Amino acid sequence: MNRLIISFLLISLLLGTSLVIMSNHWFPIWLGLELSTLALIPLINVNINTRSNEATIKYFLVQAFSAALLLNSATINLWLSNSWDLSNISNTPICYIISSFAIIIKLGLAPCHFWFPDVLSGLSFKSGIIIACWQKIAPLFLLLSLANFINNEIILLCATASVLIGGWGGLNQTSIRKILAYSSISHLGWISATLFFLPEASLALFIFYLINNLMIFLLCDNNKLFFLSNLNKINIFPMNTILLSIALLSLGGLPPLGGFLNKLIPLLIFSNNSNISIIIIFIIGSLISLYFYLRLVFNTSLTLFPQHSINIIYPNINNNNNIIISILSPFSIWGLLLIPMFFVYI
Repeated sequence: MNRLIISFLLISLLLGTSLVIMSNHWFPIWLGLELSTLALIPLINVNINTRSNEATIKYFLVQAFSAALLLNSATINLWLSNSWDLSNISNTPICYIISSFAIIIKLGLAPCHFWFPDVLSGLSFKSGIIIACWQKIAPLFLLLSLANFINNEIILLCATASVLIGGWGGLNQTSIRKILAYSSISHLGWISATLFFLPEASLALFIFYLINNLMIFLLCDNNKLFFLSNLNKINIFPMNTILLSIALLSLGGLPPLGGFLNKLIPLLIFSNNSNISIIIIFIIGSLISLYFYLRLVFNTSLTLFPQHSINIIYPNINNNNNIIISILSPFSIWGLLLIPMFFVYI
């Protein structure tokens, strides 16, 4: 694809997300979501093949349906409150139920998560980064804007289900992209649940989620790791093996790595609000998720084939992916040192 066209699509993607973040009006929010979706469709279908076409069509249909639900909710709200403003959302149950499910579909939270693993498994890792990371920003900010007006119990129930389903769904997978998809479902459950108790902390946790996810996607893209059986390919790059293992353990929330913050901070917030049942459910979901992270680490670092040569192949330092990984890796490893700043909010 022409670089000028790619630049135009990326600017449109950025503009759509920015429009959602900065708007307090239903129509610009809907317009921003549609703009980012339409800009993303050509970007994720650069490598044209059957799997990619299928994933692109699924993604478009799901996003179009959720956008239609959101517009329907905005129209009902206009009819009831005579206003397009988010702050004037009607207390009528049908209005906030429809808007809640539209956001849940866009985020890929349970029970509307079925599209996400199928779409992610049919795309390249670079396309997957955009869907699993960037495309979650706008719905999360919309959810944050509506947190004081919609029924929190619906989102909290879906977030709790996402933590359990995200852990359970990744257990029997052999596709690394599907494992990362279920991992994203689980993490977004943690972030969405935290959002209603402490929005500032949820945004910080989302940034840590982005850092860990970006590292893993780029490492898998560098080494063409599509299935568990491909993990032996990374053994020729010792540094990549170490970084991937650390990033996976960090994403699993194993202390003392940075990803442990994404588990510790929500649990402290829930305990301050006396939500013991939620704490128990989230810990169970986290332990289930940790199992398939440990399985990935075991296949990556502990099942090494005998090396009959002392030659070590070093990664290309001029590769853009390797430069980004080098910048992000300290946050994944030492992110736990940032924990004191959260005690301002807890």
